[in-house]
Amino acid sequence: MTIFWKDINLILNPDPELTRLPPVVIPQCQKDLFKRTCEKVWAEQVILPWLQKEMQDNETYGLGLSDSYQIDGYPSLEGGIYDVEAAVETFVYPVFLFCGTVLTLPLVVLLYRCSYAVWSSCFFLAVTLILDMVLLCVYCGNDWYIRIYKRNLSNDIISISNASCKVYSFLSSFVQYLSPWVMVVITVDVFISMNHPNRIYWMCTRERAKATLLLIVVLLTFINLHFFWTVGLTEENIDFFQVNRLCHLTYQDMTMEVFTQKVQPYIDFLFKHLIPFLVTSVFLCLILSSTCRNRLQKFDIQHLKNYFLEVEALFEMRLLALILSIWFAIIYMFQSLYEVLRLMFQGSETIDYIAMKKVDVTLKLLFYSFLSCKCLLFYILSAKTRRYMMGGAITVNRALTKRSQEYKLAQQSQNLIQESNDNEDSGVKLSTEV
Repeated sequence: MTIFWKDINLILNPDPELTRLPPVVIPQCQKDLFKRTCEKVWAEQVILPWLQKEMQDNETYGLGLSDSYQIDGYPSLEGGIYDVEAAVETFVYPVFLFCGTVLTLPLVVLLYRCSYAVWSSCFFLAVTLILDMVLLCVYCGNDWYIRIYKRNLSNDIISISNASCKVYSFLSSFVQYLSPWVMVVITVDVFISMNHPNRIYWMCTRERAKATLLLIVVLLTFINLHFFWTVGLTEENIDFFQVNRLCHLTYQDMTMEVFTQKVQPYIDFLFKHLIPFLVTSVFLCLILSSTCRNRLQKFDIQHLKNYFLEVEALFEMRLLALILSIWFAIIYMFQSLYEVLRLMFQGSETIDYIAMKKVDVTLKLLFYSFLSCKCLLFYILSAKTRRYMMGGAITVNRALTKRSQEYKLAQQSQNLIQESNDNEDSGVKLSTEV
């Protein structure tokens, strides 16, 4: 992506009369929470010194840069936390992607089947694993792709057309909203199963689960619909052969602009982080309170066997869902605190960007581990999951063995036919010679 000197100059010397904030032009800062501070750090510590060095190497003293001067090929920030971030993105993120995709796909199939015979919350567990895979590929996968190939895959996708810019922005935000709310529903189901276990068969049904998910999807769709008219793709001609494309806020109405820049960040904070964290924490506290007071109702196993085919698997899935809910609450507590700092110091130039970068790298590592390593809990704590995976492995092995045996038999038959044909040809030749 090519940057113009006029954009860097505007970052270094902001115009106080500007009513609209310019779009983020430095690729490394487009996904950063502190976008303006990030741009200022990159402009001061990387791009400007690099330009000065380029001018000295070319024996051109004094920048004398015009507004149309193109900047490309500048280095990255190095040392300290930046080296740690590079190592994590290069070596740890591929492990997360492997666990969150290859190891998770069989679990999605298993949990979807268990939603019929075990517990309706298995349906939500399957949904949250699918959402985790999407988030991992979009964010963790994109970070790894940028580090390895020096290209932003998300920018390439949203720069295809104006429609891709709007749809991609809507879907990425929608999935970020939906994922925590599915975990909230799972926590509510855990609360019902532990505090009111004899009501599971009519309160936690698969039909109710589908209706709840549909309600959440409809509400979150309305919250994110504004992307279709507030965000768009703009093009700026660099030269006759090259066009610079940016997907950003393009709506010209002042009221909508104020809403998007001032109100929307707080809506995102409330519905993506704070409210899901608070609701989950409340239900976990109720579960803990009932456990400490020994007020948990006991399972009537014989009664539940009339409604559930695998009660033992129900206990396993309930324990896994409880652990995931606690893990989710811890991760989102730290993310909520980080979002509060971002909202307080978003436009401030006094914040220590290096310190916030360390926090950002740590939180990303924790969040991506939460998205990817859920599958390991199922493999470790669930006997049903291990039986299912073992049965699947045996089935695959039998299929491969059968296929190899069929292939060997086919090869043997072909060899016999070839040998018989060779013998007939040799007999014909022998008779001709006689």
